[in-house]
Amino acid sequence: MVIKTSSMARSPPLLALVALLLSLCLLSLASTAVGWSRRGEEDERRHGGGEGGRPYHFGEESFRHWTRTRHGRFSVLERFSDEVIQGAVGDYRVAVLEAAPRAFLQPSHYDADEVFYVKEGEGVLVLLRDGRRESFCVREGDAMVIPAGAIVYSANTHSSKWFRVVMLLNPVSTPGRFEEYFPVGGDRPESFFSAFSDDVLQAAFNTRREEWEKVFERQREGGEITTAPEEQIRELSKSCSRGGSGSEWEIKPFSLTGKRPSYSNNHGRLFEIDGDECRHLRKLDMLIGLANITRGSMMAPSYSTHATKVAIVLQGSGYFEMACPHMSGDRSERHREREHGRRREEWGRKEEEEEEEEHGRGQKTRSYKKVRAQVREGSVIVIPAAHPATIVAGDDENLAVLCIGVAANYDDKVFLAGRNSLLKQLDDPAKALVFGGSAARDVDQVLAAQPEQIFLRGPHGRGSVSDM
Repeated sequence: MVIKTSSMARSPPLLALVALLLSLCLLSLASTAVGWSRRGEEDERRHGGGEGGRPYHFGEESFRHWTRTRHGRFSVLERFSDEVIQGAVGDYRVAVLEAAPRAFLQPSHYDADEVFYVKEGEGVLVLLRDGRRESFCVREGDAMVIPAGAIVYSANTHSSKWFRVVMLLNPVSTPGRFEEYFPVGGDRPESFFSAFSDDVLQAAFNTRREEWEKVFERQREGGEITTAPEEQIRELSKSCSRGGSGSEWEIKPFSLTGKRPSYSNNHGRLFEIDGDECRHLRKLDMLIGLANITRGSMMAPSYSTHATKVAIVLQGSGYFEMACPHMSGDRSERHREREHGRRREEWGRKEEEEEEEEHGRGQKTRSYKKVRAQVREGSVIVIPAAHPATIVAGDDENLAVLCIGVAANYDDKVFLAGRNSLLKQLDDPAKALVFGGSAARDVDQVLAAQPEQIFLRGPHGRGSVSDM
């Protein structure tokens, strides 16, 4: 059908109708494109991989504020709900506490075991447990375990610096969910005693309702995190200790950065605390590690035999890469890079046909997808057991990464490159069979070419000794 311009000029209603139809078509196309885009984003979030790194990488946008006042914040990361990592760490939660100078945190307890690390600042931490009270001085670089159910209150003892703590919580009541319980409160926080009947509370405290209500449900301004006068902060700090032999409990802070590093070279330092040093970590089947990677350097590709690592970036920026068989699809990343000039559909069909001819139908395709994500302060990474991975520091600043290993009591770290590469243990007959007769002669030379171990010069590295 041809519509002449002259006819359109003589028929304004027809022109308006055509314009309306064209607008509707364009709007429909745009909506479809947005739908495709959103479906693509959903697929990326669901299956992960690529530059986004999902479901193994989480940015600051994945945290939700549980408490937020002008005196501080308590933020909790979304649950590890993806089935790929659900079985390993799906019940654990990452949280961050930030308290302003002279801030005071109200007494409370969690229905979760807590492993925490002091990222910045200093404070006093008081635990009420087993009918006793003990006060600890904690500062930047300290790690500590707080058992579920212990009543805790704390304060930032610094006059000008914020107190920042990162933690991994293991809920003991409801998998993947934990709650905070406050004995004293008002509207916010509310005292859990408010849920009991008057008769029960009067009998329990042997006092009239007016008396216990005046104490346990008194209104406080500022909520869970308030500010305290300097003299009260000093009083709280008077009895605090660093633990050690004089401590009544085995619960005490451990200084990660104050101990001798497990390994150190020009490209980084590694500090670790495991169950041999802290029996509460052994009970929780966890370990704590801190990797300070010099700018422009990297950790050698490696994997953990049993532990799944929850890594939290404390400082700096860079990226991580990991080989993942769960998202392998039809071909590996290296194959995609080599064959980028060919159409994906044709390549996939051809490879499927070749695999079927060579291996038969129904057999597993052994290929791997590269999971990669840019990381910076506040990023969280999950590295499952047996997954080869590496972390690379940016060229501008050092990268500090706290790693908490789950299921770590029988864990070993296997390095795949560097002076301590496990691949160097292959014997000569195996090398000849694996790499072929002619290639086997070059294997030793390739495996021995890297003189460093654990921390290596990065892809664009120009780093010197780490000063973190």
